[in-house]
Formats: sequence, structure tokens, C-alpha cells
Amino acid sequence: PNRSDVALGLLTKRFMQLLHTAPNGVLDLNEVTRKLGTRKRRVYDITNVLTGIQLIKKTSKNKIQW
Repeated sequence: PNRSDVALGLLTKRFMQLLHTAPNGVLDLNEVTRKLGTRKRRVYDITNVLTGIQLIKKTSKNKIQW
């Protein structure tokens, strides 16, 4: 993958698309990592910011909810 494919901004947009289509707004972070084709650390970077601004919350170790 080239640099633009893994840019944090692009990953965040793709993450949000997955979140908006998730049943009940719940996402499994392992599935997100697989679908986005990135490392879990990058997904955690996104979720940490969204949790910090209270757009999402953790429901369990690997699940978040809108």
C-alpha cells in the first residue's frame, strides 16, 4: 500500500463509514483492522481521539459503540 492508502485521515474516514453502517453502531476492532488492512495501533489512534471527544465509547476490550 502506498502512503495515501494508510494516511490517518483516510483511515478515519473509512473507519467512520464502517461505524455508520454497523448494526446498533457497534464495531469489533479486530474486524475493523482486517477490513481497513492496517495495524491495530492505527485503529487505536482513531478510537482514542473519538473516545476523547466523546463520539464513541468502549463497550468491551475490542468493541466500541457510536
